[in-house]
Formats: sequence, C-alpha cells, structure tokens
Amino acid sequence: MKKNHILLLAIAALMITATSCKKDSKPIDQGKDLILTAREQQKAEADNAFTFKLFKETLLKPLAGKNLMLSPLSVSIALGMTSNGSSGSTLEAIKNTMEFKDFTEAEINSYYHKITTELPQLDPKATLEIANSIWYEKTFTPLPGFLKVNADNYNAEVEGLDFKSPTAKDKINSWVNNSTQGKIPSIIDEIGSDMVMYLINAVYFKSDWKYKFDKNKTAKADFNLDANNKIQTDFMVAQASVNYLSSQEANVYELPYGNEKYSMVIVLPNGNTTINEFAGSITSAKWKGWMAGLKKTGMEIKMPKFKFSYDITLNDQLEHLGMEVAFGKNGFADFTRINPDGHLEIDEVRHKTFIEVNESGTEAAAVTSVGIELTSVQQPSAVLINRPFVYAIREMKTGLILFTGILNNPLLDK
Repeated sequence: MKKNHILLLAIAALMITATSCKKDSKPIDQGKDLILTAREQQKAEADNAFTFKLFKETLLKPLAGKNLMLSPLSVSIALGMTSNGSSGSTLEAIKNTMEFKDFTEAEINSYYHKITTELPQLDPKATLEIANSIWYEKTFTPLPGFLKVNADNYNAEVEGLDFKSPTAKDKINSWVNNSTQGKIPSIIDEIGSDMVMYLINAVYFKSDWKYKFDKNKTAKADFNLDANNKIQTDFMVAQASVNYLSSQEANVYELPYGNEKYSMVIVLPNGNTTINEFAGSITSAKWKGWMAGLKKTGMEIKMPKFKFSYDITLNDQLEHLGMEVAFGKNGFADFTRINPDGHLEIDEVRHKTFIEVNESGTEAAAVTSVGIELTSVQQPSAVLINRPFVYAIREMKTGLILFTGILNNPLLDK
C-alpha cells in the first residue's frame, strides 16, 4: 500500500512538472512572410530589373581592383518619392529609367508603402530599418499635396530648415547617422546656394547567419586578386545547408540569415572572364533563372571576412539610362508638382553604402540623397571562395534585392 502511495505521488509530480513546462514553453517566433499581390510581385521583379541596369551602368567605369556596393532599393525609394513631384517628360523619363513605366503612380506608392512598412517585420532575428525624410529650405514653399503623398506612402519625415545655416547640414547628417546606426555618418558635404530640397532614403540591415562560422577556424589563406596576384586574408569556415547551383557560367551559393527570410547570394564566375565583364553580363532574366535553379545541399563554406564603405554620385549613370531631362539636360526639368513656379531640377543623386561580413553575420547600410535645386551540376562537398565575386542580399520569398556588389579585395575598406 505504501509503495502504491509513493508511486501515485511520483506520477502526480511528473504531471505537474510536465504541465509547468508546457505553460512556460513559448513557441519560437519564426517571423512572417512578405505577401505580395501579383502586381506587387511584378513590381518587385521590375525593381530587380533596375538593379541590373544600374549595376551594369556603374561597371562601365572600371573598378581598378576596388570593391563595389549599391542598394538599388534605396535608390528606387528615393527616386520614387522624387517622381511624385515631377510631370510631363520628366516624369516619363524617371518612370522609364526606374522601370516604373508599367505601373500607375498609385501602384508605385502603395508598393513602396508596403515595402517600407512590412519588410522590417519579417524576421525577429534580423534588423531591417527603412527611413525616409524630406528637408526643404524654409523660404521655399513645396506643395502640401507633394509632402502629404510622401509622408503617407513613404512614412517620410518632413522638415523646413534654414539652408544658409551651418546647422542645417549637421541636422540632416545627424538623421542619416542615426538611421544607419552610425555606419554612414553623413551624406551632405555642403549645401549649395541654389539648393532647396533633399529627399533622402536610408536602409540599415543586420542579421546573424543561420549557420554561423566558427571563429576558432578562421585562418589566413590566399585570395586571388587575378591570375597573377594574390593576397593573404582571413577566411571563415562553416558547415552549412545552402542553396546551390552550378552552371557553365558560374557557381551560385545562397547563405541564409536568421529564420531564412533574408540571404546572401554569392556568384563565383567560371572561366577566364574578369569580374567586371562577368558582372556586366548579368541580366534580370539570367538572375531569375539562377535563383529558380537553386537546390539545397550541405557543404563546407570557406569565404573571406570583409568590411568596406562605398561612395558614388549616380548622376552619370541615371542620365545615361534616360533621366537627362530630370537633371536639366536636353530641355527643362518639370518638377511643378513640388512647386508650381517650376525652375527646379535634380542637382545630384548621392549614394553611400557600408557592409561588414564576419563570422557572426552581416551588417549593411545605404543612404540615397536626391538634391533638388533651382535652375540656373555536381554538388560540391566543400567550396573555397578565394577570388573576386558578385554578391547580393535579398528577401528570399519575393526575391527582392536589397544590396548588391562586387568583392575584388577583402583587405580594402573603401
């Protein structure tokens, strides 16, 4: 009888413990998916088409061994806001250049509202922040409708400043610094006397790898700059489940972050082509085909750590892609939806980026400023990524590219 009593007490204790554990255990938050309508998915693919247009145009100027990084999403959002103030041939030029031409203005604004609002909510293990702002000279009067459409759809902060005061530049740069967690401290060097407005987008991304690299295995090894030159740099090592594709042109590796909402895609060219030539040959259709052909496989990854910043003025690239009129070339720019008096044009589209890739994960940031002024096959068991490559950070469900670039030299910080 005593044994039965002890047995009953033991069973009761186990039941209480199990119930307690069940109550205390919380389901792991896997985040949410970015759900796009059919039209919105078409817009995401159009954004990727602009990515490779801009990428190719940027590569027309040789990198000379330097690294490259762009955030086409940041450029698209900044010029999306700007397009809301344009009319006539200027609006058409922006829409054609930015691959907006097949979409209504309402569709474009609604799409970027969803991207700006929902993209940062996808993965609790990743930090993604998208911020927009409009700064204007306080003696200049923008149309209220222009400011409202950008505040409503892009969550843009709007503020009038005395552009002649040195504190104006500092205040705008402070916003940039805060919006990129200090990775991009400034975007404006000085405010010209004819400048009346800045439309600015900032994107900040940070996430751990899903499969972390073992810091204890990081070691020096050769990175081949080209056929005749190599350097010694730190290589990270991880056992990972990656998405992989081997084609005649390249090997493609997709390394997931966090809950597999975001990833880094590495494209390692085959053959003797230079990285510039190879990167310039990538089209939206080719990229889409590579992404569709990826298959999951386990392998050992060896790749270099790297960290660098990049700074470019995109005027030439955007003009060559068809936006000359917006810069006051080949006619007068029409930004009468910013101010009906007209006499406005884009002075400069400035773009800065930052990326750091290490054993833990990736941190990346980008800022785009649009300044408006008055006119006057066999799956490998291991892979060694030891030569220049193309990379992109993308949202995995929709394929939307956030950042893209080339690593020529992992030791360069600019």
